[in-house]
Amino acid sequence: MKYFLILGFLLLNLTAHAQIELRGDLGDVYYSKDLYKTTYNSPEGSPYLNENFTPAKINDINETKLVRFNAYEDRIEVMVEENKVIVLPDTQTYTISLLDGSNKVFETKNYLDEKGNLKNSFFELIVIKEKHSLYLKEKIEFTKAVKAQGYQDSQPAMFKKQKESYFITDFKGQSDQLIYLPRKLKNFLKLFPAHSKTIKSFIKDNKLKIDKSGDLLKIFDFYFSRP
Repeated sequence: MKYFLILGFLLLNLTAHAQIELRGDLGDVYYSKDLYKTTYNSPEGSPYLNENFTPAKINDINETKLVRFNAYEDRIEVMVEENKVIVLPDTQTYTISLLDGSNKVFETKNYLDEKGNLKNSFFELIVIKEKHSLYLKEKIEFTKAVKAQGYQDSQPAMFKKQKESYFITDFKGQSDQLIYLPRKLKNFLKLFPAHSKTIKSFIKDNKLKIDKSGDLLKIFDFYFSRP
């Protein structure tokens, strides 16, 4: 009995110590030792942008961390020990620079989605300009398995990557939230109520696509270069 009491005391101390260290490095984090083992009934595909944990720099923390991005549950996971993973809280602000040679940088931001709802998530930083910054948002959806019925074949449960979305900092300076860039031209032009005709002509004349990052940069560069 005495042995088990001592062992339990040591385990509690180790857990508390680990949580204190995590809070010191990454803020008030949520700790879940079983998160790494979470499964979705072995579906096809993956909920992650990067299936394997990737070395990364988080904020100004000196130690390299191992991270992965869950684009289905919209969260960032950090492996602190083997089979021990934490989820970064959406109440904190993070800048995460991947150290895998891709030079990708992710930032957590508040944003307005296509329905105007205020949310918080992680975004890939595409470019920083003097008057605006462009971000990419990737999303993965999950579909449940479907049993065969009649002439309809069965479908396995699967994760499927959705079409990426683009967001921009509020270039009108009204808030610090990211603004969703609509995929439909009519809605996109509403971002420029006083200059929609000029922007529309520029897009048409240069055969630009509003769902491509390079073309979006050209559009906003043109908008901000107007006299």
